[in-house]
Amino acid sequence: MTKTSNRQTCVMLGAFISASLSAAPAMALEFPLLAHDLHPGERIVTAVHATGGGPQTGAKDLRILRHVADNNWQVLKAGKTDDSVNSNYLIYGRPVYAMASGQVIGCWRNAPENTGHTKHPENATGKIYLQGNHLWIKQTDGKIALYAHAPTGDIPSSLCPHNGTLLTGKAQGGPVWTEPEAAVTNGATVTAGQLLYHVGNSGNSSEPHLHVHVVDTSNTWQPMKFARGQTTPFNNTASLNGPWTRLQGSALPSATILVWPPHPVGNWTYNGIEAAAYQRVFDHFVDSGVMADTVSCKNNGATYDTTWIPAKGSWVSHHGMSIADHAAKNLEYTKQGYKETSVYTCGSVMAAIWRKSEL
Repeated sequence: MTKTSNRQTCVMLGAFISASLSAAPAMALEFPLLAHDLHPGERIVTAVHATGGGPQTGAKDLRILRHVADNNWQVLKAGKTDDSVNSNYLIYGRPVYAMASGQVIGCWRNAPENTGHTKHPENATGKIYLQGNHLWIKQTDGKIALYAHAPTGDIPSSLCPHNGTLLTGKAQGGPVWTEPEAAVTNGATVTAGQLLYHVGNSGNSSEPHLHVHVVDTSNTWQPMKFARGQTTPFNNTASLNGPWTRLQGSALPSATILVWPPHPVGNWTYNGIEAAAYQRVFDHFVDSGVMADTVSCKNNGATYDTTWIPAKGSWVSHHGMSIADHAAKNLEYTKQGYKETSVYTCGSVMAAIWRKSEL
């Protein structure tokens, strides 16, 4: 398969496919859950949260599923069957990151958690916010994001100065940042990608999950458009191979889907990739804003080891080449101004990377 774009050419075996790496629209968000916190075979699942144009129309409840088989995805950890235990859920305790830079304008941090599907009794009295332990962050674009249902005491006091357990009054009818007891003046500044807290099960929550949504200052819902990440339809069945569609500044589809969130831009090592999985792993890292730095293979191309660095300039990568194919491609790319920066032979199979010097 061949991948091309204005920034890179990433080549596999098969038919020609073109993919753009043009810059995402201004203020595209970063995904609040990231791939380096997922275990192999795990993906994010989400569905339509609400319709009708209310504040939560664009909201997303995010959970983790693990792949057992294409028609068997599980929400609990392997070997766990008791859904009344929060820690049995895959999503419980996973890091939550800021989707954009901004300032905390409302929060709560010490409300008691629910137990699995059983809500804490004080939820019915209005003494616990619907969003439970949470952060309201006014982003630098003026929009306001809610991150909800954190565990008791997990949000740092540096982000949330409120230390009460239950409200002295009662929560208003719906999640709003103007709740008097949760309001924050001159709140902490956060940066996009900053760790905020870990996923929990507080407030109006029937099991551990992360709830996020964005509104404007009139509490009108706003679409959450993500710079990076990939999605595939999910109807209780899906392949790890997708097909995966890149978000590239778009909102999540209004459907039940799996999400493969990006890795943070940085240096990564990903080894032992089976040949059948190499395409999806390769595409995932390209979507994450990194490029292959080295690629090696074992057992005649049965598996591949890779390292990745932040993407820069034009580059080309091939795997599964014969020695003759490699010689031809090396000549071709050298004529185009590329320089081979990584090459590896395992049996009769070769893998290589070429980069073009940027003036």
